[in-house]
Amino acid sequence: MDVWTIGSSSAVPSRKRGLPANMINFKGERILFDCGEGAQRKIMQEKMGLMKIDRIFITHWHADHFSGLLGLIQTLEMEGREKPLYIYGPPRTGEFTERILDTGYFSRSYDIFTEDLVEGDVIVGEGYEVRPFEVEHSVNAFGFVFEEDSEVKADKERMEELGLGASPKIGDLKNGETVEIDGRTVRPEEVVKEVPGRKVVYSGDTAKCDNLVENAEDADLLIHEATCMHEMIEDRKGHTSALQAGEIADEADVDRLVLTHISRRYQGREDELVEEARKVFEASELAVDGESLEISPHRPEE
Repeated sequence: MDVWTIGSSSAVPSRKRGLPANMINFKGERILFDCGEGAQRKIMQEKMGLMKIDRIFITHWHADHFSGLLGLIQTLEMEGREKPLYIYGPPRTGEFTERILDTGYFSRSYDIFTEDLVEGDVIVGEGYEVRPFEVEHSVNAFGFVFEEDSEVKADKERMEELGLGASPKIGDLKNGETVEIDGRTVRPEEVVKEVPGRKVVYSGDTAKCDNLVENAEDADLLIHEATCMHEMIEDRKGHTSALQAGEIADEADVDRLVLTHISRRYQGREDELVEEARKVFEASELAVDGESLEISPHRPEE
């Protein structure tokens, strides 16, 4: 599972940063979160698999977070797409998508399905689910939790202690069966555990809020906006400073924080934002357009 940064600028693109977009590559499927202007070009440039995008989740309907949709939808048609595309977002997502599709003249070779979400909805994919949660912005807006399904796995260290090696009986243990190994009875609970799946949380645009902390709890990765330094946050209603993003990561006990939605006023001095976040959360880093982050599978021996 990889997480790609496609665009990480706030409101207006800069020379090195496109408008907001992030994509998860999960077992070959591409799940896109926001689709700012220029998203499809970066996806194609970095060979991220444009045609493999099945689901698009829009955090809110400010133009910088959806302005790349029209071009992406058109390109998929021109490349001969046949399978459906699913677009999800807060209330009015269906309405706004229809308005986009009514702009100009073009045909479509595939179906587009939309769904207006509310907090509490669960979108179930193959081996994962996506859950929207409300955040505090100037318009109706969501953050999203992407969470892999839990899985029963064998503890390799315990296997070695019991002398199991690569025994085919591991499969029986995973299925809840008790087995005999060299005259010894081995119960499933001695070797196998249900391991929670990997969890990635994307904030979208938001002020610091308790709901985000609760939904981000124990995430492997939190992708959070850091529009400005804390000294300016009073002038940026509905947004978060780098310091506040660090506070959220710390309170939610996440493993890793990636700062995104960077105001272009910080061109050439983005490190100031990272330094501010690290005052409260050391594992903070800056999003870089075109770079990917690998999220390793969880193991029972951890």
